[in-house]
Amino acid sequence: MEGLCEKPRKLIHKELSSQNLDTVTYKDIRNINRNTHKARSSKLLPLPTDIEERHKALFVVQVQTISKEQFLLVNDWEENIVMFYCKTNVQYF
Repeated sequence: MEGLCEKPRKLIHKELSSQNLDTVTYKDIRNINRNTHKARSSKLLPLPTDIEERHKALFVVQVQTISKEQFLLVNDWEENIVMFYCKTNVQYF
């Protein structure tokens, strides 16, 4: 679970090469892949199903840039408007 951004194949290859296993079947790899997918998806938020849930999810996530600047500046629930930009980008115009 530490390497959520790493590809599952890369993780599996790294672990299998470090364990020095002689026989690994396709079924074993498939089970490892499934378990990895289940573990990763349990850590993610469920996808919103309607507009209101989408606005709430965007409010909770607090999207930021690499420099820790707020990236979602407009999240208007009444008008259903969502705008992604940061103030430093607007200053250049």
